[in-house]
Amino acid sequence: MAYVNFYLDKPFSDAKSRTEIKHVIADCNKAKKHYPKSILNSNLTALYLFFTPVKGSRLKIRTTIKITPEHWDFRKGKYKSTVPGSLELNNELENLSSNLKKKFILYKESGSSLSAEDIKQFLEKFMNGDAGKKDGTLLRARETFLEKKIGLLSEGTLKEYRTVFKSLSDYELQKKLTLNFSSFNQSFFESYEKFLIEKKNPKQKKEGLLNDTIAKYTATLKTFLQWAFENGLHKNRSAFSKIKTQIKKRSKNEIVALMERELMDLLHYDFSGNERLEKVRDLFCFGCFTGQRFSDIMNFSKLDFDGKKWDFIALKNKKRVVVPMTGFIANAVPIIEKYSKGFPVISNQKFNEYLKEIGEKVKINNPVKIVRYRGTQQLVFTRPKHEFMSSHMARRTFVTLSLEKGVPITIVQKITQHADLRTLIKYEAHSTEALFQSFKNT
Repeated sequence: MAYVNFYLDKPFSDAKSRTEIKHVIADCNKAKKHYPKSILNSNLTALYLFFTPVKGSRLKIRTTIKITPEHWDFRKGKYKSTVPGSLELNNELENLSSNLKKKFILYKESGSSLSAEDIKQFLEKFMNGDAGKKDGTLLRARETFLEKKIGLLSEGTLKEYRTVFKSLSDYELQKKLTLNFSSFNQSFFESYEKFLIEKKNPKQKKEGLLNDTIAKYTATLKTFLQWAFENGLHKNRSAFSKIKTQIKKRSKNEIVALMERELMDLLHYDFSGNERLEKVRDLFCFGCFTGQRFSDIMNFSKLDFDGKKWDFIALKNKKRVVVPMTGFIANAVPIIEKYSKGFPVISNQKFNEYLKEIGEKVKINNPVKIVRYRGTQQLVFTRPKHEFMSSHMARRTFVTLSLEKGVPITIVQKITQHADLRTLIKYEAHSTEALFQSFKNT
C-alpha cells in the first residue's frame, strides 16, 4: 500500500545551532508539545510531499504550497487545528494525498513500469496536473502577501495588515465559518462592519471599534483583495471593486497639537532626575521642531546632518527630505548636539506610554473635546491634552506651529512629505490662536 506524508523544507531558524534545535525538539516530543517559535523559521517555507509507493522506496517532490512553520503540527504532519481555516487547508492536503494514491493504483493496474525513474515521472506529472494549480486559499494568500511585502512596506504598514487579517480570523471564529475569496461581497462587508462595531476595543476598554478605524480596516482589506486578484489568486473582482461600505472615514477630525508655549514649557522642564523621561521628551521635541515621522527620527544619523541641514531618505516613501536647521527648526540643533553618540532607541509603544506620563508632569492639562462615531452613535470624549500625546502629535505640532508662523503650506509639505496637500489644509484653521492672529491687523 502506498503512503503519503508531508514535510516542511526549511522549518527551523538559521540563528539556532543544530544541537540546540535537537535538544528543544527532544524535550517537546517528550512532553508532546508544539515546537516553540524561538527555533522556527519565521518565513514561509515550501511543503514537500514524501511518497512511498512500495516498501523500501520513498520519493519526495516539492508542492506549490508554502507554509509558515508556526502553523504546522510537526507530529501529525498537517496544519495545527488552531490555525484559522485549518479544516479547509487540511482537507486540501488530504484530497491531494487521496488523489495521488488513487491515481497510483490506476498507474500500476495499467501495467506501467514500477522503476524508481518511472514512478518519479508519474509523480511529477501528477503534481503538475493536480497540485500545480494556482493556490487559492485565503490563509495562504495572506501569508504570501506578508512575505512578499517585507522590505517593500514599512513595519507599521505591515502591522496594519496583520491586524486586519487577525480581525478576519476573529470574524471566522465568531461566525463559525471559513472564509474564502468568493465570500467577499456586499453582504460580507456589511456583516464585517457590524462585527467591528461590536468588537471589543482593548485600547478603549469598550465594546466596538470607532468608525475611522473600521473605515481603515475595510480599505486595507480591499487593497489586499485587489493585490490577490492581480496576482491571479482569485477571480472575484467585485470583492474590492463594487463594494459600497456603510461606514466612511470622517474627512475632518479634531487636530490635537501643542501650542508653542506648551512646547517650550516641555522643552525646558527639568527631567535631570529621570533619564528615561528626559530622553523621550528630547526625542518628542525634536519631532515637534522638525516635523518628521517617528521611524525617521529613530533612524537619525549624524552622517545626514552637516550643521545646517538634515538631509536623508524617508523610510516610508523613500523620498529625499531636507530639513533646514534655521529659525524655529533650529531649536532641534541642541538636541542633536546633546546626543552626539546617537539618539536613544525606544519602541513606539513605550515612547507613547512615557509621553503621557511626561505631559502629566509638565501639566499639559487643557481639556480637549473629541467627537467620534461608532456606527450611528456619537461619542464625545473630554480629556486632558496629555492623554492624547503620542509620537504623531509631534508631527501635528510642527505643521500647526509652522502655519501659524506664516510658513507657506507648500513649504511645510516639502518638509513633512505629506502626499496630499489636502491633509495639510485642515490644519490651517485648527488653532484658535491662528484665527485671532489672522484678524489682528484687519
